[in-house]
Amino acid sequence: MKFLLDFGPIVLFFIVYKYYGLYAAIYAMIASTFVQIMYSRVTTGKFVTSQVLTFALLVVFGGISIVLRDPAFVMWKVSVLYVIFAAVLIGSNYVGSKTLLERMMGKELQLPRNTWVNLTWFWSLGFIIIAIINAFFVNTALSARNLFLTSGSIVNPKIDLKNFDCSQSPLESLCLIAQSSEESWVNFKLFGTLGLTLVLIIITVLMLSKHIKEKQTDS
Repeated sequence: MKFLLDFGPIVLFFIVYKYYGLYAAIYAMIASTFVQIMYSRVTTGKFVTSQVLTFALLVVFGGISIVLRDPAFVMWKVSVLYVIFAAVLIGSNYVGSKTLLERMMGKELQLPRNTWVNLTWFWSLGFIIIAIINAFFVNTALSARNLFLTSGSIVNPKIDLKNFDCSQSPLESLCLIAQSSEESWVNFKLFGTLGLTLVLIIITVLMLSKHIKEKQTDS
């Protein structure tokens, strides 16, 4: 349930983008992330730090993208967020007696210190990989967009590519490439991050299965 709740705003972003374009999708994601935070506050009695951080970055980067009509900021937000997550996890290996993952799940899982450290490094590496892959899609999308916008006279250089009719442009092929590149980033934002996170979870379960079996044997 929590996993679905965490990815709810991204799913909504994807749906709104398909019908209304990037900037409408940013508004929808900001609103849904706020609802997500409030839901967690009401049901658990506390704010979830990762959700609050995501919301803050989304308001800043998404807000700048909306004001400047420049998708670069909201696109790079994904990489920035995952790098921050990785940095926090790595830092928790050296600050305090417990890693962040142990503080979060230590009551449910009794694991050796080195296992928590290994899990922390594993998830940190996973987050960094997601950030790097996102950077690839962002660079491709922005390069294609800039090539299209600078290769001819466009009435409004701050267009929402999703809502732009490429057939009306003398540079139709470049326009279609730019649209396709932006859509590829949107697809990665949902399916890529979701799929990679599921892979991380599955590998984590496999890593922990040995300790779970040992605990069941001892009991």
